[in-house]
Amino acid sequence: MNATVTQLHVAPQTNHAPSIASSALLAELSIGIWEGRKKDKKATNDVTSRNNAKKNAARVTKDLLVDCEELKAIKTYRETIRSFHRNATLPWSNMGHRLLTNNYFLDYKRHMDEMMENFRQLVEEFLDAYSWEVADTQAKLGTLYNPDDYPSVETVRSKFKIRVNYMPVPERGDFRLDINTEAKAVLEESYSKFYDEQLTSAMSDVWQRVLEPLQHMSKMLDYGEGERATGFHGTLVDHVVTVVDVLKACNVNNDPKMEQVRIDLTNALKGVTTDGLRRDPYLRSNTKRNVDEIIKNLPSLGF
Repeated sequence: MNATVTQLHVAPQTNHAPSIASSALLAELSIGIWEGRKKDKKATNDVTSRNNAKKNAARVTKDLLVDCEELKAIKTYRETIRSFHRNATLPWSNMGHRLLTNNYFLDYKRHMDEMMENFRQLVEEFLDAYSWEVADTQAKLGTLYNPDDYPSVETVRSKFKIRVNYMPVPERGDFRLDINTEAKAVLEESYSKFYDEQLTSAMSDVWQRVLEPLQHMSKMLDYGEGERATGFHGTLVDHVVTVVDVLKACNVNNDPKMEQVRIDLTNALKGVTTDGLRRDPYLRSNTKRNVDEIIKNLPSLGF
């Protein structure tokens, strides 16, 4: 049997969409690091000249700290922080602001503060090793090495930044500007449209995050006793458990349907483990049946 792939189509919000200004805020994550990379103009010119290529047809970019584990750790952790931020919030604008529910704010801030502290600790470990790494890289870069490429420790330190800005979500039509009535009406109508579109997009994002791991679980469990196993990984259940957290953290407008899906999914996963699904055909078929029922009840035309 093959699992059916469902596409969600969320109906646009109307002007009667619930206000979220009192139940959510905007969070903007900003992370800056010293990348440790630089274009080598001389090497670039040598490559294009040697290959009779047009200028700017190629680019030689040097890794200034070859095999530096401390810098690699910072870059990896940066993506971990970004991933947490994306999973804990909802899209709102292309300026980097994302929607964070008031109910999840304290948990988000507690976890983010811890991650920011870990990030700063990784930076200190890197800065402690910086001078030695520069010396160690000299032999690895050969003639590409240029001491002028390496800023001082303090300059490098200034490149590392991490912060989260919090701000309120403007109420629909909240334009406190000294402009004439007609212009203000135009602005209010424009923001009202933006507000509805962003709320619809945010809710669509939540449902899509729910749908994908559920479909994957359904597909992986789609075999009966005696049939060839699909060979699912140990993280199969963990990924769906994460969906429960998403539904709790991102129910920005207190949607009862979203809360019901969360409850149904919590009940469906009680006592379910990856090893149990592998060993027990009944648990496997029952879990698939419950998951498929939840998928069927996800919104397809609206909320």
